[in-house]
Amino acid sequence: MCATSGRSDSGADFSEERRSMAKIVEKAYLVIFASLAVFIVFSFFAYRTEVHDAGTRNLGFVKFQNLPNERVPSDTVSGYRTLGHVHLNEISGENCHLIFQSVHQSVAVFYGDKCIYSMNASSRNSFTKTTGCVWNDVLLTEELSDEDITIELTPAYRGIHYDFPDVYLGAKSSIIWDVFVREMFPVGISIVLMIFGFFLMGYVIYNRNNSEVDRNLLWLGFFAFLLGLWKACDSPLSKIIFHGLPVFSLLPFVALLLMIMPFVCFFREMHSSKDDKLWMVPCVISTVAVYLCMFLQYFNILDLRQLFSFILLTMLIGILILSYLVYQEYKRVGWNVKLKRNLIGMLVVIVGFIVDVGVYFFGGGTDSSGVVIFGMLVYVIAQSATVLRESCTLITSNESVQEVEDLAYHDKLTGLFNRAAFITDTDQYAVTPDNYAVAVLDLNDLKKCNDNLGHEKGDKYIVDSAHIIQDTFGTIGKCYRMGGDEFYILVPQGGKTACREQQAAMESKIAAYNEGSPDIKISIACGYARYDNRMDYDLNATAKRADKLMYQHKEEMKGHVAPR
Repeated sequence: MCATSGRSDSGADFSEERRSMAKIVEKAYLVIFASLAVFIVFSFFAYRTEVHDAGTRNLGFVKFQNLPNERVPSDTVSGYRTLGHVHLNEISGENCHLIFQSVHQSVAVFYGDKCIYSMNASSRNSFTKTTGCVWNDVLLTEELSDEDITIELTPAYRGIHYDFPDVYLGAKSSIIWDVFVREMFPVGISIVLMIFGFFLMGYVIYNRNNSEVDRNLLWLGFFAFLLGLWKACDSPLSKIIFHGLPVFSLLPFVALLLMIMPFVCFFREMHSSKDDKLWMVPCVISTVAVYLCMFLQYFNILDLRQLFSFILLTMLIGILILSYLVYQEYKRVGWNVKLKRNLIGMLVVIVGFIVDVGVYFFGGGTDSSGVVIFGMLVYVIAQSATVLRESCTLITSNESVQEVEDLAYHDKLTGLFNRAAFITDTDQYAVTPDNYAVAVLDLNDLKKCNDNLGHEKGDKYIVDSAHIIQDTFGTIGKCYRMGGDEFYILVPQGGKTACREQQAAMESKIAAYNEGSPDIKISIACGYARYDNRMDYDLNATAKRADKLMYQHKEEMKGHVAPR
């Protein structure tokens, strides 16, 4: 038996150590999130591009795909530039727009030898090398419509190549509408996912004091919000809407960095092995990766786009560890509905994410897919509905239990705690009586009130006295009606001074009550004692000493003995 107890204590310590580690990692993550939020706000105001357009500020449009282009050597960081040529005789009319998306590239547009448009990272940007993902809008006036336009793109990074973008030529409104129609599904789903994530986080925070609300919904909501933020900001449509704010090119990478922790923590809480240290590995790796990426970005050593492969590697490690833990869960508890639900959710996210990353790489870094967003939205809604239903069932059940408990431990007439509650609260095996005091109060002349005024007035005497006792002694301790006209107050960290002050306050309230009451006159005798281990075996013994002092006070009030 002793050996078993030792193993149990050791296991409890080990589990507590893991929980402490989890809390440390979670706090570090919150610091990361706050730091990145400050970084993004700073970027919003400080990160700009410099655009120079020689035109003045509409027809359908022509879309040039796979535009002929060539690479030429350059003394820039990337070592080359890409030149594309647009023939302007494809469309007629005045003031048509040449619109195309550049991805981490500086842009120059030439009409012959004349540069009519350029876009570069602002010289004021102290923490990034790139212009981000930008939709470039070049107005072509009528006199420029008879010759070719050359588009020159210079990558901001070495070793990162993007395909030459599609080029639109024509009415700006028609071009924007074409992009909107193409992107409205993934962007719309992303926004819905972000709103739903906010709802889940708000629901948990609002019900933070309710122990039956599943706190795990907070992680699910945060992950859903970050996933939606990633896809919404990564869409070409957002680059049009937030034209001139390249910070939205950083947000997708920030969202990816922050995504691993809530994803792992959400699945961890639903497994029986949640105290396994292996769950902490992807969280720790993610935390270190975020700090490292923030350091490299802020000091302009490497941009987040250059660290994209590193970010994906940290996510891959997390996915592999998560897959192993799911397999271990299957071996430990077998195949069940909860495990199926978790596995489906994980596969939806992983497969959808792989598809989206593949589309990103093979689509030249400008295309996106709504697979992961739509799948995740369905899963989040289904998972949330299940958890919320279980929480509501548990809350309803606990409310019934609470009602029964209230009946068992509360006096029906006064609402104060009853004798059963006092016995429970003074259990010598559950309570250390040191520093406790007990006050005993008794209503004088209750029988006389019942006999002369009736039991209804007698009940009012008890209830009004209970209110006065609760308003005074209830501020320093817990009040009990022990039955009939007798009340106890259990005072933690109690002393005679505190009890004496509340007795004076009680007598002041009684005097004010009696002055305004034509029939009922309240009178309460009081005695109190502090626990003394030299005389008291437990708090009940203390209560007996207080009871004797109460009867002494009662006699004093009747005038049978000299006042104390």
